[in-house]
Amino acid sequence: MTSGFSSKRLQNIDAYLQRIVGIKQVAGVSASLIRHGEEAYCKSFGMQDIENHIPMNNDSLYRIFSMTKTFTVVAAMTLYEKGLFKLSDPISEFLPAFAAMQVVQHDERGVMMRPVPARTPITFEHLFTMTSGIPYPGPDSYSARIFAKEVKEIREVNKNDAIGTAEIVDAVAQVPLCFHPGEFWMYGFSHDVLGRIIEVISGRSLGAYMAEAIFEPLGLLDTDFFVEPEKRPRLAKAYTHTKTGLVEKQDLDPVPESAPLFESGGGGLISTLHDVGKYALMLLGGGALNGERILSRKTIDLIRCNHCIPSQQEARFGFPAMAGYGYGLGVRTLLDKTTAGLNGSLGEWAWDGMLGTWYCVDPEEDLVAVFLIQRYPGASEDL
Repeated sequence: MTSGFSSKRLQNIDAYLQRIVGIKQVAGVSASLIRHGEEAYCKSFGMQDIENHIPMNNDSLYRIFSMTKTFTVVAAMTLYEKGLFKLSDPISEFLPAFAAMQVVQHDERGVMMRPVPARTPITFEHLFTMTSGIPYPGPDSYSARIFAKEVKEIREVNKNDAIGTAEIVDAVAQVPLCFHPGEFWMYGFSHDVLGRIIEVISGRSLGAYMAEAIFEPLGLLDTDFFVEPEKRPRLAKAYTHTKTGLVEKQDLDPVPESAPLFESGGGGLISTLHDVGKYALMLLGGGALNGERILSRKTIDLIRCNHCIPSQQEARFGFPAMAGYGYGLGVRTLLDKTTAGLNGSLGEWAWDGMLGTWYCVDPEEDLVAVFLIQRYPGASEDL
């Protein structure tokens, strides 16, 4: 094989994927390996819809959730390459509502005392590197609860009608930050804000700009923020993994049939095994694939290098499964194989998604690997 893989040993992948389906770790799974430009492995096992007995296929549509973030980063960096912003620019130059941010101050017991003015403005780099202090809405902190309250109020005013990206991001600007920008790393809504800035700079919706800058040049025919009616039979269901088996996860927002008003730059894309593979090959190719250049090689290098400084940021960086990794512009990067406990390559990079979608770009091996499931919790780091 041109790829250099052993045909016999690739059968180990078959056995493993069939096993995790057979013991009901997942309903279905798709996986691919591309090395030296050759697709050495591309198979699917299990079911995309257990109840209706629809098997998982290589063209099944997956919600890729936070894998969307890397598409948003690439889209933003096409604008960076046009000289339309610098990483050090305050985002308030494009979103004035972020000009005077507040930070929640706590005492030594973690009790909120009062908001204080942010010491520094939020910059583009803070958004890219998740060091802005902007949380996700939810129960996890005072700021996150305020964010959830803001979103709830907007929906009540709009009588549950769909609300757009601009309205959501304007609400974020009213939320006090969890810390001063650049002080720590925290996974949050930063890339959704970045998606809104792409709209402001480009004058298009995020989906329209991504189509022009990424999807169409690369031939990603099944990647977007919605799934048309004729494609919906290919949409894989999401399942919750429980001790007693797999149960369809019912509380996800429905996948729209046309472009939604809110196109989440942090988690809204739907894609396929083949499209993710093509996209990853472009990244592996230093920003180009099949004669189409999306970004320069130097910009790809900037995206994948570690931007987390060895201080408090690094101490509070990432998730437990990301030991040994650094964080670039929206991507993980393997820095220490011993700490990670992995026999991968230094410099392996990319990102994953909430339902277990995962991919990696390995320049040392000239390799792309893709692993897609629709399970909550995702557990791609284990599976």
